[in-house]
Amino acid sequence: MNQIKTHFLENSTSSEMLEMVECIKRAEDHGLLVEVIHTALKEMKEFPNSSPLLCMQVALEDWDV
Repeated sequence: MNQIKTHFLENSTSSEMLEMVECIKRAEDHGLLVEVIHTALKEMKEFPNSSPLLCMQVALEDWDV
């Protein structure tokens, strides 16, 4: 099995991964998935030491989701 797949499978049930899935679902339910992800990516670029989950949470807040 390749290293990326192994890493994903090891972390797919972690609490951070499950919280990320919940964030994505919330954005999708509000019809703002693309906008939230775009904002999260901008946040990650501006603050590279932030976790992906934190950037997603900030983006959700920015979009009032």
